[in-house]
Amino acid sequence: MTQRIVLKSLGELGRFADLLAPSDRPSNERALVPVVVEPMMAPDLEALADAASRAAEELRHLAEADSRARREAEAALTRYRRLQGDRARLQRIAGEAQTVADRAAALAQEAFEPACRERAGAVAIAAAFVAATARNRLQAVEADVETLGAREDLARLLEEEREREEAARRQAEERQREARLRDGIARAEALAKERKFNEARRLLGRLAQECPNSPALASYIDRIRRQEWAVKTQRLEEALRQARRLIRREPREAIALLEPLDLSGMPDTLVRQVYGCWLTGCRGLGLESAIHYPAAFGRGAVLIPTRDNGLEVVSAIGLPHWQPGRRLSRAALKGAHPLR
Repeated sequence: MTQRIVLKSLGELGRFADLLAPSDRPSNERALVPVVVEPMMAPDLEALADAASRAAEELRHLAEADSRARREAEAALTRYRRLQGDRARLQRIAGEAQTVADRAAALAQEAFEPACRERAGAVAIAAAFVAATARNRLQAVEADVETLGAREDLARLLEEEREREEAARRQAEERQREARLRDGIARAEALAKERKFNEARRLLGRLAQECPNSPALASYIDRIRRQEWAVKTQRLEEALRQARRLIRREPREAIALLEPLDLSGMPDTLVRQVYGCWLTGCRGLGLESAIHYPAAFGRGAVLIPTRDNGLEVVSAIGLPHWQPGRRLSRAALKGAHPLR
């Protein structure tokens, strides 16, 4: 409980001096003379150097101890693997010796000659002894293998080996993948030079499935597409020029130039020009009751009626499976209209 004290003079203050707890640090705001704070002592350089030296020495001892532990673990791992090999050999020896013992025992009972039975009995005893000895040794080896296999340091070494093997395997696979990628790009480049762009694109597509994140492959695929586009454009323009020269005099020859053209991915203006030239050529054939079927942009066919109320293809562009002479029903060609 706190008791209130009232002082009437400075003289009474001395009686309660023991009750006043000085603060840790006087305030400069109320002090008549500013308080001087003693500066912190400078660190002892010799002590710091000694501490650093002791730390370095301790670190050296730790490194040596760790090296010894690793060497001991590696020696134990060598012994562990040797024992695993011994176990496999002992299992084989025990099995083979037991088989010999069983066959020799059977021969000792069934042999015709007494001398043969006697000799077979001796062989059976010797083989059984070998089998028993191998099994006894196998038990000891298996116990050692189990003991070593339970050691944590061996487990760490084996895990390190597995990680190294896995890293080596990944590196080998990566090298093989890079080699296949280089060979594939080289083959695709050769196909592109021969203007076999479909084969080149299929080859590059398979490579892209195997190496989806290859910048070099992505760049080369883009280059092949641009090269193919340029070649196709040039081919279309040349065919269109030749067809325009023939369209009035030889419409069939003009159509024959345009029918096999691949218009996919080409500029819309060029596709309209080629399609329009082809349609003009079909009109120039003078077909009676001809039907025009626009399947899609840049794809269509011109057909004539058949006696059975069907339709027969005369010419088609952008539809490679619609060869002249193919017959279709009218119901299958929605949107067809007379060729005008």
